[in-house]
Amino acid sequence: MSKRERKSLLYYWSIRYFTILFISIMILGLLAMYVFYRNALSTQYTSVKNMAGELEAIATDNNGRLPQTPDMEGFLSTLAERHNLHSRPIMFILNRDGQVVQQYPSVLPEETKQVMMRITDIMSGEAHVIELEAQQGQEPYLVGIYPIIVESSNTGFALYMAPQRNALDGMFAFRYPRWILLASFLFIGWGIVHVLTRRLIKPIQEAANAAKQIVSGNYNLQFRNDYKEREIHELAHSFQEMADRLNRLEKLRTQLLAGVTHELKTPVTAISGLVQAVRGKVVEGEEAEVFLDHCMNECNRLQKMVEDLLDFNSFAAGNIQVDRELIGMQAMLTDIVERWSCVQERQSIEVKLEASAPAAELRLFTDPIRIEQILINLLNNARDAIVEGGVVIVRLDTTACYCHISVHDTGCGMPVAGQKDIFEPFYRGAEKRTLVHGLGLGLPFSRMIARSLGGDLVLTHSSSSGTTFELILPLES
Repeated sequence: MSKRERKSLLYYWSIRYFTILFISIMILGLLAMYVFYRNALSTQYTSVKNMAGELEAIATDNNGRLPQTPDMEGFLSTLAERHNLHSRPIMFILNRDGQVVQQYPSVLPEETKQVMMRITDIMSGEAHVIELEAQQGQEPYLVGIYPIIVESSNTGFALYMAPQRNALDGMFAFRYPRWILLASFLFIGWGIVHVLTRRLIKPIQEAANAAKQIVSGNYNLQFRNDYKEREIHELAHSFQEMADRLNRLEKLRTQLLAGVTHELKTPVTAISGLVQAVRGKVVEGEEAEVFLDHCMNECNRLQKMVEDLLDFNSFAAGNIQVDRELIGMQAMLTDIVERWSCVQERQSIEVKLEASAPAAELRLFTDPIRIEQILINLLNNARDAIVEGGVVIVRLDTTACYCHISVHDTGCGMPVAGQKDIFEPFYRGAEKRTLVHGLGLGLPFSRMIARSLGGDLVLTHSSSSGTTFELILPLES
């Protein structure tokens, strides 16, 4: 099955523009036709009635009849043209009993027979207009009726007949300048759509090209940041952030390969050298035992790094087991801090545990083993950040919905440029790459665990005076 050809945004907007325009014109055209029809029909009714009224006025001044003139048709046509009536004039003068006392022309069309049949309608009240039925496909006639009042007495009726014109006649007649004007508006509107769409397409095309470069492995991209439209600016900014982040991750991946190779090679080389020294009888007795102890330490370190890699894969897949129980937070923190302090070779580091008054009696339904994993990692990082002496403060606080455990050290802090990457897997600061062994998985592990508990791990402060990490846990799970 062949892939369906994709159309451009300009194509779709052009089709939509003309479709919407066509539908709008149709709706407006129908409404205009209805309004035009009603207005034209009302105008015809008014014209016929006014013509009958003018005949009534003349008849009133002439004793209830029209003056006899040699050119009656010309006389009536002149009056009719004032009221925009251009058909052959037909008029009747009736007496008060409904009998015809004067008419024009002498030979009347077939439709006029209906006048006498509707004499009751004609003689009913004020000036009005009636519509006769159409005959043999002809247009129906309108009859304007006006009572003739002489000396406050109704002496008869003046009638004027005119065929009802099609109210839509002329509406669709070709008007050359108007159609040119309409076509100009159509194409000017499409031109505006074209320009605006082209302006919209350009940043989208840039983003699409950038995505292709990202797929091919090129993350060194630069987007314009001078777009005035907020949405387009946000799109370009988001792509720029994505490219920069992928670029940083690519660098971290390169560092990972180099770091893992170095970190795994170092203990393997040390173990090989130590074993060869003992096996070749280079060292004997107690010295050989020391070499074997060193060999065991390197094996343990190698095993720890492999376990970290395996654990990270498991944690990254979301397989973090959490076993919750109700524990006293201050007692748990005291136990963790004491056990960690006992195994430290550098006794010059002072560890303080503080708790706010509301938090002293706090009991939380959580997993103490997972919290210990996080705190041990934070305490180890604090220890490594302190060059000589120094203080580590572990503080327990609460807010309305959360428990806060902060770990603050008086070390040298972290560079500002590296603070945004500390939770990235395998990231290690420049100083740790040479001074501290490890894969850079401690903080990513700890954050994953914190989030599995429904909380989070954040860096709240880091400067030359020290660093503070904060573990946030919900009071209700």
